[in-house]
Amino acid sequence: MVKLTVKLDFEDFPEVHTCRGANRSPPIQVGGLLPDIKSLAILATASPREGASRVAWILWNLPAVSLIPGGFPAEGVTESPLPAVQGINDFGSIGYRGPCPGPGEGEAYLFRVYALDIDLALHPGATWEEMIRAVEGSLSQSGEVIAFAIE
Repeated sequence: MVKLTVKLDFEDFPEVHTCRGANRSPPIQVGGLLPDIKSLAILATASPREGASRVAWILWNLPAVSLIPGGFPAEGVTESPLPAVQGINDFGSIGYRGPCPGPGEGEAYLFRVYALDIDLALHPGATWEEMIRAVEGSLSQSGEVIAFAIE
């Protein structure tokens, strides 16, 4: 499988992308997309220093673009900044949930981007497990990047 290059404009989260700021989803750069890719999907997981990882963002049916803009609204179906569908995260809401570490704590966020040869037939608010099952057999490429939030 050909790997994607996935980049953020930062290694440490700016406040605007955290719960203390605007809780705005970050822009993600994607490089190396094959020409037959139909759509992209994102699975972001939050890993605190202690405890289990949690799903922070599920997004699918994005067009195959080299820059996924930031600022997706907390809606099941979006038209702006790009058309996409979002699922429910492990914090009980639809859309992106930025890092929110307590004083002296930190969180690592892993952003995985999946390049698919189909659009996924999933309803808005689907879970990450449903998305991963739907991706099986249609995954052409993937890549990931990690960012950190320290309070």
